[in-house]
Amino acid sequence: MMATAPSLPVGDAIAHAAQGWSLPTPRAAFHSPPLNLKRVAWNALAVIALLLINKVGAPGAVAFFLILAVMVIKSPRAAFQAIAICFLGLMLNSSYVPKTIPWTFGRLVIPLLALVRFALDLGRVKAGLLSRFWYKTFLFYVGAMAVCSIVSGWYTEIALLKLFNFWSVVTAVLAGVAVLRRTRVDLTEWFVSLIAASVLLGLMSIPLGVSNNFSRGTLRLSNIFVGAFLHPNCHTLYGAMFVTFLATTSVMGKYRNTWLTLPLMAIWTGFMMRSEARTSVLATLFGLFILLVAAAPGRNHFGSRRQLNLSRSTILTVSAIAIVALTVFDRFMGGPLASSVVEFLNKGGRAIGEGAFDPEKLLSSRITLMQLSWDNFRQNPVCGIGFQVAKTEDFIRTATIFSAPAEKGFLPTAVLEEGGFVGATTFIVFLLTFLAALRAERNTAGVVGFTTFLATNLGEVSIFSPGGPGAFGWVMVGAAMMLGDHCWTPQRSANTAPASSGAPLHG
Repeated sequence: MMATAPSLPVGDAIAHAAQGWSLPTPRAAFHSPPLNLKRVAWNALAVIALLLINKVGAPGAVAFFLILAVMVIKSPRAAFQAIAICFLGLMLNSSYVPKTIPWTFGRLVIPLLALVRFALDLGRVKAGLLSRFWYKTFLFYVGAMAVCSIVSGWYTEIALLKLFNFWSVVTAVLAGVAVLRRTRVDLTEWFVSLIAASVLLGLMSIPLGVSNNFSRGTLRLSNIFVGAFLHPNCHTLYGAMFVTFLATTSVMGKYRNTWLTLPLMAIWTGFMMRSEARTSVLATLFGLFILLVAAAPGRNHFGSRRQLNLSRSTILTVSAIAIVALTVFDRFMGGPLASSVVEFLNKGGRAIGEGAFDPEKLLSSRITLMQLSWDNFRQNPVCGIGFQVAKTEDFIRTATIFSAPAEKGFLPTAVLEEGGFVGATTFIVFLLTFLAALRAERNTAGVVGFTTFLATNLGEVSIFSPGGPGAFGWVMVGAAMMLGDHCWTPQRSANTAPASSGAPLHG
């Protein structure tokens, strides 16, 4: 008889949270190496069960955040899982996770609690962020943006509160990564489970009739696919980060059953296409290109060896054959695939003639925001207007201490608008030092994760927005950095250090 998942009342859920939040796993699967199908399935069901507690309303949300708090207190591993679940739930479809009043405070408390926990753990494992040059440049950027926000004087209180939240969330994530990497914790299988949970929620949304549950103000838009999320554009960040993480696991990870990643990648690709999130496809292709270029066999400075599961020549050959086969098939069938691609890029329109690509339609949804950011930068070229604030009528009308969304359409112009030359320069320095540190320790998975995250910000800026999908983007960057430590086979020698590349990033 097939085993079934046990029910999870709130009391039992808190007890399971103390175990790092995973359902009881069959004994035969418990000791098997990653990726284990039964463990992935059980953990995915556990994540869904925890998220659906919010369906009860405000009492369910309180229970949800209490469970996350228990996880944060229990262990560094469970704490990192807790912030991942928190920021996944933050952007989930309100049919699954209603955003009741406890979410206003809980989404801020959990990362702060995790920050305190990881700060104590850093001392215990003798690791630290302040010794990393890239983190110093991050602090320099945060300090520069604080000065720019004060000098600007435009909604300064809101800008500084957003900046503090940004600093605390990013620091919590990176501190957690440093602790888990130093203690050699492997969360790859659990993140595959988290991705599987999001796939199930996305698929369930279709028969439940909530896959188009999207509205703008009082206007209900029933023709836009949102799947498991609040907004179709969420597929840009979540989809691109998920697909490239799974691809990296499949190509480089030292795990069994990497075939599990293939159906998950296929389904997420379908979600991205159906949501018409064009930036998601471009960001995913960019991340996969970086993976293809950067991933290579070799040894790191610990003597550990990396051998790819698929060689570059194999990947290129299969890709070339697939492209040729699709092209021939499309020609034979009269061009339906080419027309679909053009329609996708044109966001549903054919524009100039039948099947013609219209560059204006590709940029139409973002060109206004880009122009507005550029105009604000020209008026404030040195220090900008301040961190994550805007000079739009919507922002002025709705901005409060607890909610002040500022939509920015293109990362380069947004950085210039908010921080001027000062903020943009310090931000670029941080990016370069962080990528240089990842590259120096040959953490290819981290490079792929971070560059994919940056690419998603070319269509909608989320990297500075922990109150939106941005926090989960940083969590996935952390997951990719940890995955990078488990793409190596340690040298078999009694004198070899057990870590592969797993010390926290060096400056």
